[in-house]
Formats: sequence, C-alpha cells, structure tokens
Amino acid sequence: MNALRATSRKPYALACLTRILVASLLMAGVATCVRAQGLVASGIVSGSGSGPYTYDLVFSNGVSATQPIRAIWYAGTTNSYYLPSTPISVFAPAGWNAALSGNGTQSSIQFTVNSGTSFIAAGSSLSGFGFQANFTPSELAAAPNGGLSWANSGSFFNGLSERFTVTGPAAPEPGAPILLVCGGAGLWLASHIRANELRGRS
Repeated sequence: MNALRATSRKPYALACLTRILVASLLMAGVATCVRAQGLVASGIVSGSGSGPYTYDLVFSNGVSATQPIRAIWYAGTTNSYYLPSTPISVFAPAGWNAALSGNGTQSSIQFTVNSGTSFIAAGSSLSGFGFQANFTPSELAAAPNGGLSWANSGSFFNGLSERFTVTGPAAPEPGAPILLVCGGAGLWLASHIRANELRGRS
C-alpha cells in the first residue's frame, strides 16, 4: 500500500516541478524582453577649469536597446530643475541642439537631435555635450538629484522615454601649487618636531 502511494505521488511531484520550471523560464524571458525594449541610457559628466568651470558630458545607449536616443533632458524634468544655478553657456556636438530650460533660479539643459542620422544608436556613445558654469564640481556633485535625467527616442513627450542618472563629476585633484605648499608645510613640521626631540635629549 505504501509503495503504491509513493508511486502515485511521483507523477504529481514531477508535474509540479515542471510547472515551476516553466514559470521561472517564462518570468526570466519576460524580464529580458522588458529590459531589451526601448532605451538603455547612461551618462558621465566631468568638470575642469578654475572658474568658470567647463563640464563635458558623454551619453551612451546600451547594446540591448531597441530604440535610438534622439533627445536628452539633463538634470531636469517637467517643472523640476536640478542644476545648482543657471549655466553661462551650453553646447552640443554636430547634429544636436542645446538649450537651457528652467524657472529663472533653477536650471536644466535639453539636448535634441537636429539631424536624422545623429541619434545615439544602441551600443554607442556620443561626446561633445556640455556647458560652462560658475558652480564648482563639488557643488554639482552635492546638488540633490543633480544627475537625474531623461532620454527619449523621439522629441520630448513623444516616443519612448527612460529616466537615468548621469554620474560624476569626481572631485578635482589639488593643483601643483597647493601640493607644494602642503609638502613644504609637512617638511617644516617634521623638522620642527625633530629639533624639539633633540633639545629634549640634550
């Protein structure tokens, strides 16, 4: 009797295992399809200069994207603007336009394609975007939502869109004069401590 029950349970257990496996595969396939659709945008910003500062932007579209990027709203969205202050000027690579968007005190930048072949295709990157501003790289990095941006497959509010965060900028390295001053101060302090030690021994 027990052997009969064990035998009857095997097909049921196998059927349950098969259903779980099929469901898992379907879920994985759906997740892959969802990720592969539309845009896979990313961006990096770097700062240089000593005021006004020049900021260079590079935008990318992932290899799994199925649509090109034709418009980018950097550091902003509808009625929300995240740059610390209004930039002095904005620029874009050939085939793109750059324009400020803001409310007078807060600002963002809109980049749009003006040539049909200048979009950012899947698996590619495009540099040449950027702006000049009086705020420092540290102030930009500390700005709440300072890197929050939107990519569009068409014009703004048309086509597919994806929110992404532009990373950076890294804190600037100290200049050579600062390093020399700090190094000199360190040497003086070390020699001063050594001299006091010698006096104490005498």
